Amino acid sequence: MLFRKSVQRPPWTDESNVRARCTSCGDCIQSCPENILIPGPALTPMIDFMSGACTFCGACAAACNEHVFNDVTDTPWTLVVNVSDECLLPRGVSCQSCTDACDVRALRFDLRQRPLGALRLDSTACTGCGACIGTCPVNALSLAETATQAKSV
Repeated sequence: MLFRKSVQRPPWTDESNVRARCTSCGDCIQSCPENILIPGPALTPMIDFMSGACTFCGACAAACNEHVFNDVTDTPWTLVVNVSDECLLPRGVSCQSCTDACDVRALRFDLRQRPLGALRLDSTACTGCGACIGTCPVNALSLAETATQAKSV
């Protein structure tokens, strides 16, 4: 198993709600059609983006009887992808796995930047679904609080 710097909780909840209300019943984990929810600390739900992306279907919240989740009509979270210094592009390796996985085109490969191009993040388009995270061959992607401006790598 890969070392994780932090636990990513499902949408519409956070660490404090999980710690205060979750009974570790596993109903939310079993209900996830994408199979990205796994048992985390104390068997509470966490997301494993190595298995896929969140479609924000709300099945996890609907399955929970303990009020761990907020209203699914609210914004699921304010997270966007964060690209670390481990990205292959600045190292001279042309990789587009993250841009290929991004359906909303929040990550774009810009060939105008020479010699290899640049990775552009449009934080206003990013939903934080995590589709790009599991595709990165060097684990350079994670989710972070919404950035205030577009970023280039």
